[in-house]
Amino acid sequence: MHIRLDVALDSAAVPSMNEPARAGAGRAGAGRVPSGVRLLAAVGLVYGLVQGGLALVRAYVDSRIESRVGEAALDFVVQDVEGRTWRLAELRGRVVVLNFFRSRCVGCLAERDAIRALAERLDPERAVLLGVLVDRVQGFDEATTEATLARMGYTHPILVADAAFADAFHGAGWTHVTPVTYVLDEEGRISASLRGHQELEALLAALPAGAVAAGAGR
Repeated sequence: MHIRLDVALDSAAVPSMNEPARAGAGRAGAGRVPSGVRLLAAVGLVYGLVQGGLALVRAYVDSRIESRVGEAALDFVVQDVEGRTWRLAELRGRVVVLNFFRSRCVGCLAERDAIRALAERLDPERAVLLGVLVDRVQGFDEATTEATLARMGYTHPILVADAAFADAFHGAGWTHVTPVTYVLDEEGRISASLRGHQELEALLAALPAGAVAAGAGR
């Protein structure tokens, strides 16, 4: 006697052998961070590190510049772009404003009008404005320097700084940090230092009394 037993199996009710593997793969995929997200996170980390490093450098340079206030400036002997020799010792009794600038400097260009206006405000008997061009220290070619001078259009004397001159202030290794302005009092002491492009009001506020010509205002 033959007995046939027909059993209907519900495929949804009985798991296949492959289903545990598929489920495990799904759980693993759910915990994986997409490559695009990882790349963005890495870029953000690098950017944060760079910005933090730049902030530290700026703080260090600022401290070098600010630390000079109250010190006597080292006597210098340097020529300007016209070939005239300038000696700090010969400027005693007058306020000396030294404005460091260079080629390819956005801040220097932004400060140009304020520097021009400052030159017109100073009393020539009591104060002198000297530009300090650091292109030679930075290695710019002569054509670039000439183009910068033409673009600035300054009429006050422009000193051609060398490494020794820069080292007497905030250092030849930091001459790419421009603009920087130092104010020396009548005795040759650094009475103020300003980093970054300044408006005319800030430049005037840094001057000792009497440096501005009568009637020119501050």
